[in-house]
Amino acid sequence: MAHCHEMKSGDVYQCEQCGLTLKVEKSCSCKPGEQGACTVPLSCCGQEMKKK
Repeated sequence: MAHCHEMKSGDVYQCEQCGLTLKVEKSCSCKPGEQGACTVPLSCCGQEMKKK
């Protein structure tokens, strides 16, 4: 799963269906369970993006 709190600067994620590629420029400061934290995995084309 590609959750923002696990992503680090320089990581690259890609959609296996369409090929969309995203590179993390800045790490997220969210902590799971905190108010306002991200809760949904990164997805594209209806499926989770995979780390390259």
